[in-house]
Amino acid sequence: MTKKFHQRLCRIGRGRAARLLQRTDGSISVETVLVLPLVIWALTAAFTFTDVFRHQTSLQKSVHTAADIVSRASGNALTPDYLDGVFGFMERMTDTDQALRVRMSLIGWDDVRDEFRVVWSHGSPAVPLALDDVVLNAAYRDAIPAISPGETLLMVEGALSYEPPFRMNMLPQTLSEVALVRPRFAPGIAYLDPTAPPPPEAWCAYVVDACGM
Repeated sequence: MTKKFHQRLCRIGRGRAARLLQRTDGSISVETVLVLPLVIWALTAAFTFTDVFRHQTSLQKSVHTAADIVSRASGNALTPDYLDGVFGFMERMTDTDQALRVRMSLIGWDDVRDEFRVVWSHGSPAVPLALDDVVLNAAYRDAIPAISPGETLLMVEGALSYEPPFRMNMLPQTLSEVALVRPRFAPGIAYLDPTAPPPPEAWCAYVVDACGM
């Protein structure tokens, strides 16, 4: 192949490429068939991932807000009706028709048994079982910060059963959030419930009045 012939082919190629880029004619139906599925998939995926993020964020905000509210009630004894009202407030915050499950517990450290203990626990109607020492230490021991003797932590557990609007390789799942806060104005939070278990004896001088919480 001579040099002139090679240069001629290059000029022809550049000319045809320039004309192809300048053309505006085409088949709309063919382009639509090729592009529309990709556009639909992208919009559906964006909506689904945004929706699950919105639910997770709403759950997180409601759990931490409820924990902050209850932690400030140290001067007043709580009742099951009061906590049920907080749970209703959390449902309004999440603003979803998905099932919301909440449980609040006051926990502390027992030096004698060398484990975390539950002072009291109360769950929403969807969570009839209160938290006990076995579940507390099995599920949360590594996640709970160190607690000094005589101090307590308020733990708020929130779980939301989430059904994605479109599957998009995403199955139904349970969104969860846990908040741990210290009572604001006292070492503990009194809870008026006859079914609540008595606190460990080591706490009597700190968080309760003669173990009468």
